Amino acid sequence: MTMLKTFRGGVHPLHGDHEGKAQTRGEPTRAIEPKTVTLLMGMHLGAPSEPCVKAGDRVKLGQVVGTPVGFLGLPVHASVSGEVLSVGPVQSVSAPNALAVTIKNDFRDEWAELPAPLGSVEDCPADQIVPAIRAAGICGMGGAAFPTHVKLAVKEGQFCDTIILNGAECETHLTCDHRLMLENSDRVVDGLRAAMRALNVPRGVIAIEDNKPDAIEAMRRAAEGRAGVEVAALHTKYPQGGEKQLIQVVTGREVPSGKLPLDVHVIVMNVGTAAAVAEAVIDGKPLISRITTVTGHVDRPSNLRVRVGTPVRELLEACGGISLPEDRVGKVVMGGAMTGFPCPGLEVPVAKANNGIVVYDAKEARETEETPCIRCGRCVDACPMGLNPYLLKHLCDAGDMARAQKECVMDCIVCGSCSYICPAHRHLTQTFKAMKDAIAAEAKKGKG
Repeated sequence: MTMLKTFRGGVHPLHGDHEGKAQTRGEPTRAIEPKTVTLLMGMHLGAPSEPCVKAGDRVKLGQVVGTPVGFLGLPVHASVSGEVLSVGPVQSVSAPNALAVTIKNDFRDEWAELPAPLGSVEDCPADQIVPAIRAAGICGMGGAAFPTHVKLAVKEGQFCDTIILNGAECETHLTCDHRLMLENSDRVVDGLRAAMRALNVPRGVIAIEDNKPDAIEAMRRAAEGRAGVEVAALHTKYPQGGEKQLIQVVTGREVPSGKLPLDVHVIVMNVGTAAAVAEAVIDGKPLISRITTVTGHVDRPSNLRVRVGTPVRELLEACGGISLPEDRVGKVVMGGAMTGFPCPGLEVPVAKANNGIVVYDAKEARETEETPCIRCGRCVDACPMGLNPYLLKHLCDAGDMARAQKECVMDCIVCGSCSYICPAHRHLTQTFKAMKDAIAAEAKKGKG
């Protein structure tokens, strides 16, 4: 029997219930059509796009409604055809005044004139692939929303010899990537091959946790005969899908503190991102939809093909609504239990990186009160980055930014493993995130 590779640390959240995935892992994806979409101009890491339409304008599907700003900029495309209702601030997951374009759907799906498709990923000009990815507005769809064309921009003196597709989907409750690999496996491989050809990379690895044997088999069939493409089955453990953890497990290389994957000659992309790349290259289509898992306390837990900008309320309605009395609803989370964010309102729109909506009841959502650290060391054992969470918590609570940096708080990947395993219910992860944000703000202030 072949031993599956894994990484140090990590946890097994909700392990008895397939990590909360049982409700939707067997649910085929179904598409929904929104009444309106609200397209955030800041769906990607980097400066928000600049709206180029106004209220009253009629737009077509795929039309650019937001133009890129800055090095990390991406265009934003209309995900429906119809009338622009407004251009202005709306509530997003992270900000109360996020700039957005809201469009009323006319349900005609009348396409704008799109860039000419490049055709086969094996035969198209390699130097046109990355520009096509940028024009399609593609960013990472696994959570970070980093612009894909920038990730594929290898600087002089650097090189990449391996591209890893993250199909681990280790976060609790989510099964959207699982369904994608089952239902659109050829497109996932096409996107990987496009990225490999763009950078002349000889090896591409699709990494999948072994709790998805059907996806592993589907991707192996799709990879047959595709140059340099292989599938790696990984041990099921959270956060197996972490970028640095994947690189260590697949290649044996460790990304040094403060360095990036490309410093060890690897690029990591989500399988959803790869499928979007294939759409852009083969069909010339921009990123205007994604698969999102809607689960927890809803009448019909589902995987939905969702237009970007669809309000959370419409996703819940498409799943029969929340299956709890109003006084028993705890919170609605965008993402899974470990890394998700509480949704500040049901009109918040789905962005390109939103992979899940989970409804929790009041008992599940109740915040447990912190008690003093008992020095058990479980957080140290669980940390996949080899940090000392108990020490970092002490330094962060004391406001000691300099020592927290010295103890590598910036290497924290905010996975939540330490908080999950802590018997004293210490609020470790949120403390570290707050310190990382404060350090980043200070650095930005210094540059300004």
